[in-house]
Amino acid sequence: MRFTYSEEVSGKSVLTALKEPECGSAPDALTVLLAVVGSILLIGFTLLAVWKLIVTIHDRREFAKFQSDRCRARYEVASNPLYRQPISTHSLDLVFNVHNKAHNGAVD
Repeated sequence: MRFTYSEEVSGKSVLTALKEPECGSAPDALTVLLAVVGSILLIGFTLLAVWKLIVTIHDRREFAKFQSDRCRARYEVASNPLYRQPISTHSLDLVFNVHNKAHNGAVD
């Protein structure tokens, strides 16, 4: 409710209440909902774009570092110093004579 205040020339104070209050209209619910959802989506897409940009920059730096390390390698491309052959050969010092005695896999 709204009031008006005034003073008369005689010094008397007058306070009057307005019969019809001046109220603004209520905000439209759909407008508020769309504004909130739109701002959340905008912030989300902005954060995703920033994240993608950071990851792309980091990946490019790592790939450039990999390329420079590969160019500075001192070993031949065909022989990797970290690679070992998966097949190895071993010689047994003990010779088992299977024909003369029974053999169950145990060493006497």
